[in-house]
Amino acid sequence: MNFRSSGTFIRDFLRYGNGVVIILAVLYTLLFYSLAECEPDSVVLVLSGLLGFLTYSYDRMHDLGSESDIINAPERTNWLREHYTFMVYLCAMAVVISLIAMLLRPAAILPIISTIGLAFAYSLPILPDGKSLKKIPGVKTALIVVLWVILTFLIPMTVSGVHWSFPIIGGILYESLMIASIANLNDIRDTPGDRLAGVPTISVIFGVRIAFFFSLVTIIAATMVGVALGNWVLVMLGVIGTIGLLFNSSKILEMLR
Repeated sequence: MNFRSSGTFIRDFLRYGNGVVIILAVLYTLLFYSLAECEPDSVVLVLSGLLGFLTYSYDRMHDLGSESDIINAPERTNWLREHYTFMVYLCAMAVVISLIAMLLRPAAILPIISTIGLAFAYSLPILPDGKSLKKIPGVKTALIVVLWVILTFLIPMTVSGVHWSFPIIGGILYESLMIASIANLNDIRDTPGDRLAGVPTISVIFGVRIAFFFSLVTIIAATMVGVALGNWVLVMLGVIGTIGLLFNSSKILEMLR
């Protein structure tokens, strides 16, 4: 593999192989430590990143053969098929490292079990009618938010023994609103396939315009939470996200009308 092909693979792994999820999970966990005013735990940071990677990878690889994924993200689907064996090995390595990290931080086991249970329930047809939880109206985005909160706040909070406080609650609210906004934007992109698969996202039920304004309102609300916390980094991120949404609003709505 030459330098150029290696660079292409790394780029595609970040885009399709959930490398971005690892980065975001670690950053949100660092946000917890910042708000809790305690030293970051490197083992917990590893756990958050790897568990985020595993839960997201499981969902993507579980739906790999679905017609909706082929419609929604053909490039990602083709990349995952091409590198399926590599991703399986990578997930196996992540599981082993996560188990070792759990042995080092046994307090994390209970919230991790909750995470695993929600991740399976999110994708698997566990309901009597053969549906997964994400096919219940309004549940998909809520489940994603809960998973992120457990991974990046509740796990480090349990391990460190930090008590609930206004900054911690504010951080959870900020993250929840930001993740809800991002997840909904992804659902807008995936509207054609979600309609086909019967996934009742906001854009499928209420239309793309209402879904877009939902993302806009939630990201503005997150910015206000950042103001209340007095954390100007969070405020800046919220402002940048809001400007980005407004700047691309016409393009998004025109493409997905």
